[in-house]
Amino acid sequence: MSQRANTRSRAGCLTCRQRHVRCDEQRPSCLACLAGSRSCNYAAPVIPLRDRRMLQRNALPPGQHAPWALAKADGMTGRNPAPGSAMDPFDTLPIKMPFKSQELYHYFYHTGMAFAVAPADPKDDCIALATHDEHALRSTLLLAGIHYCWNTGNLQDYESAFLFHKVESMRIVNSWLGAGGSKTFLACVRQILTISLSEACLGNLAAAETHLNGVMALFDSHGQAAGACDNVDDIDGELASRYLLLTSGFVLALKSRLEGFTRFRTAQGIDPNDDGSSTEALHLIKLWHKIEHSGLETRLKAIRLFPYFFSPPPIHGSRPKSVDVVPIMACLKGMTEAADLVCLNPTVENINRVWNDGGPTKLLLVLVTSHISSFSNSDENQSSPTGGKTAQPLLQSSWSGISATVVLYMHSVLNIINAGEPLEYRLLCRILLILKRDIEQTRADLGGSHGSMRQSLWFWKVFLGALALSKHMSIDTRTSTPEKWPCEAELEELYEWFRDCVRAWSAVTGTTDWKVVQSRLAMFAWPAALSRDGKEFGANIWAQMKKTYG
Repeated sequence: MSQRANTRSRAGCLTCRQRHVRCDEQRPSCLACLAGSRSCNYAAPVIPLRDRRMLQRNALPPGQHAPWALAKADGMTGRNPAPGSAMDPFDTLPIKMPFKSQELYHYFYHTGMAFAVAPADPKDDCIALATHDEHALRSTLLLAGIHYCWNTGNLQDYESAFLFHKVESMRIVNSWLGAGGSKTFLACVRQILTISLSEACLGNLAAAETHLNGVMALFDSHGQAAGACDNVDDIDGELASRYLLLTSGFVLALKSRLEGFTRFRTAQGIDPNDDGSSTEALHLIKLWHKIEHSGLETRLKAIRLFPYFFSPPPIHGSRPKSVDVVPIMACLKGMTEAADLVCLNPTVENINRVWNDGGPTKLLLVLVTSHISSFSNSDENQSSPTGGKTAQPLLQSSWSGISATVVLYMHSVLNIINAGEPLEYRLLCRILLILKRDIEQTRADLGGSHGSMRQSLWFWKVFLGALALSKHMSIDTRTSTPEKWPCEAELEELYEWFRDCVRAWSAVTGTTDWKVVQSRLAMFAWPAALSRDGKEFGANIWAQMKKTYG
């Protein structure tokens, strides 16, 4: 009688391997462990040597430049099985799904129900929509990885899959950089932004900022293709602009949060010798997740919806709809009130009040859901893409216009973006160009009824653009370098344009008194207690703006 072959496997659970018994490799618990009431654990997946070498070639040490270098295109496209061949359902996806990519995808998909953000129609779910495009799916898997890491505390179970798709994203972007055309350019922008997001969420802020700077360099080198982002009727270009606003705001706010939390802990005598590594940063991120009530849950909801920025539902019409600004303003007002309290009582305990009160996190979710609503095809009182009912907004704006203004407000007024440092000059220029487009398209609001909400909202946006430029130019000109000169000239032109808009509002409304201006700004969000140089915040900017009419 022949002896049955015993195929040795290294995929068994750790308990069976230690006991030198055969494991049936069932998960989450194998039969042998269940029968013996033993703890059943599996080792983390290991990347094969070939893939580890690929990772090492593409590794990015913290703070170094991103590996965006020209390379030959590999023709990375979706896989096409032979007609009539048997296939796994995942074989129909446009990319390879090695390691535990399928499980990671399923995890992310099912969190839609767990976090109550799944749409009424499953076909409209951004996770399902992402399967139609290889680049959207790869970005979705990277977002799934950071969602899992934040949700469970580590990435261990899916680290191999995450690293595989990260390396593939880098390789594909490198193959595209020498190519022309707006479609390729926009795909590059989205891929790099997703990598930046993932680095930030894993604590590597230096690498995340490097990738953001890489995106801005891409805009510089692809001027004609980048023009798609300035055309609101180009849906892909509009989506790329929106994703840039979301990602830059998210990454730079995370940087501020980390810096503020570290300062608070140092003041309390806790961990005074933090090493600044990504591991330590991720540790701090996990700590502050526990401080803000429902903060982690809200952030996880928002991240689950991020793929809508590159996989939105099909839109009927030439452009997305305007969004309701009232919920956005409610978040900004709450954050401003918290900042005022900190200014009046700047104790160690109050340092992080703006963050601990949850305003920025609520704002993130509101901005994401309003983006989704702008692609909704539902009419009044019909279900929105995330369920629930929509109502006629009281005050509307383009999503890009209001979001650009929000980023400027958080940076130039609340000082909770980029840890007190000036915005990168090309990023600031891009944000202001997005805002300028919105202001030009709504210029008719300037001629509306005196003191109306629409007229005042138009002025609020204009004044914040002028304020951001004034603050940036007063700081950045001290460190001017030749590579900045072209953008500085454009920033000068933008300053003059925003200044002229402020003066036009002053002329139309007959307003010259700062107190009246302040009351108009406070209709939306404006600090009451913050001051600079003994003056009420913004008063000196207004004095500069109104010289022609003063």
